[in-house]
Amino acid sequence: MRRWSRLWVVWVAALLCAIGGDAHADKKKKDGLFDIQWWQPPVKREHDAAQQLAPQGLNLTPGVAPASEARPIRLRIYADRDYRGTVIRWQSKARAQIQRINNVVGAVFNVRFEIEGLRDWDRSHLGVPLGQPFIQELEALDDGTQVDLVVALVTPLHGVAASVHSIGYANYLSRHFILRGMDDEQEFRAFEQEFKLISAEERQRLYTDRKAHKEVVCFLHEWGHTLGLIHHEDRNTIMNPAYDPQQTEFSDYDKRILEVVIARRLGARDVPNPESADLVPLFAAMPASEGSDEERALVLDLVKHRAAYAARPAPSNAVDLSSEDIKAFNKAVDTLQGGGPAADAWKALAPVVAHARARKVGKPTWLRIADLAAAIGALTEAEDAAGRAAPSPEATKIAGEIESTRHRIALPLDGAKLGVPPEKEPAYVSGYWATAKVVDGSDAAAARARVGALAAAFPDAPGVAVLTCDLELKERHLAVATKACESALEKFKGATRAHILLAVIAFSTHHGPAGEQHLRQAIRLDPSEPTGWRVLGQYYRNTRARQQLTALENEHKQLLASPLPE
Repeated sequence: MRRWSRLWVVWVAALLCAIGGDAHADKKKKDGLFDIQWWQPPVKREHDAAQQLAPQGLNLTPGVAPASEARPIRLRIYADRDYRGTVIRWQSKARAQIQRINNVVGAVFNVRFEIEGLRDWDRSHLGVPLGQPFIQELEALDDGTQVDLVVALVTPLHGVAASVHSIGYANYLSRHFILRGMDDEQEFRAFEQEFKLISAEERQRLYTDRKAHKEVVCFLHEWGHTLGLIHHEDRNTIMNPAYDPQQTEFSDYDKRILEVVIARRLGARDVPNPESADLVPLFAAMPASEGSDEERALVLDLVKHRAAYAARPAPSNAVDLSSEDIKAFNKAVDTLQGGGPAADAWKALAPVVAHARARKVGKPTWLRIADLAAAIGALTEAEDAAGRAAPSPEATKIAGEIESTRHRIALPLDGAKLGVPPEKEPAYVSGYWATAKVVDGSDAAAARARVGALAAAFPDAPGVAVLTCDLELKERHLAVATKACESALEKFKGATRAHILLAVIAFSTHHGPAGEQHLRQAIRLDPSEPTGWRVLGQYYRNTRARQQLTALENEHKQLLASPLPE
């Protein structure tokens, strides 16, 4: 931070020199008729430089039509021991800060933050970095179910706050965030050193205005993350991670997201993440100017996951589960929906499953357990639970989905023999999908590292061989890819992805019949997986096999009641 302070002082000095040097530079050229250069006294140049560092306010252009009364967002604020020891009358300061924020969001989103409580957090976080463990500690302190938002004011930052994320931290689409206090003492010293001619009152006003603006921007930035906003490159937007006094507004796209999430959350306060389904198409259409490819993919995956498993906690009338088991079940749901590790979700659910077996619970409860276990990736346990819930259409559907998943991730029923026992299935399933996503990207080095990490954890799993085949095929190492896919099929003949990749290799080496045979096998194993159908259809089109293409289209329509995917 000291290094940044020195750089910042140098930058301020350079700005003053640049402004002071304009007239000298212009003397080298001949003045035009309307090019008269007016001399400015040094104090005027300092004043102009200070104005360039001053914040420009915030854009209050309404994002929604104002209602008769602003909608309240219930806010609970904690202050840790270090913050309370540094910030005098912290409660009054917090209330004043929220009032400044309300002056912005009230006009833009027709909402207002209402402080439900200001509470002491009897903890010191000196030296604790902002990050996921810090957020988890706050969530353990207060789960946020009684309010709309929980904010922690923690150990102040000493030095110049140049990055928003040196001050705050939040998870995407959450209900908690952390803010450090700011004293910006080094920034004030820089003003004192560099601005010698303007008045002390003007220097103090510059410092005070920047600090107040920075506090509002940082609060809105982290609040934006909790509502699903990602970073933005435009330095004028609040979601730019580098603090700039020119930050004045949310982008138009950000406002659309905020309007949806605010409306859904305030309309269904007791429902976890009620905005998920509405955000899927909005995030899918997010323009490239919003954030990075990685951020856009991350939030889209998050809302897709939540929408696919939409708030289905155990009902209160499930009398064959104890209150503690219902609480544990719901904790597993919250972990899963919050994007937490699958292993943590299973850790919460596993005791519930054991208790359900001991108590001989009814079929409806087993159906709920099967559904959640399958979503977590505990496939063996989910299959057992679905069997206990049978016969029913719902149980049959879950069992079919589990079978399809096994084919897609190359995990046979006897996975324990290949190093994936039931208790490790959640870690394997989530690891497979996360690695497949990286392999599907453009960073070959990152993909190779992820495949290596999965191989280290599950060296004998056929899914590792499938992902290796996929990666090597992308790198055009056909012989190595073929060997990897064949190795996967030796371990598990039901690995549909291996069949599809071998078909692609066969087509590229002019072995069409062999490729067609692999695709036919992939379709037989998992008819609901569209890739085999799509590749085979494209092969028939490329080879002008119209009769076979028509037969394939009819087969798909008869089996799945939908057109052949292209």
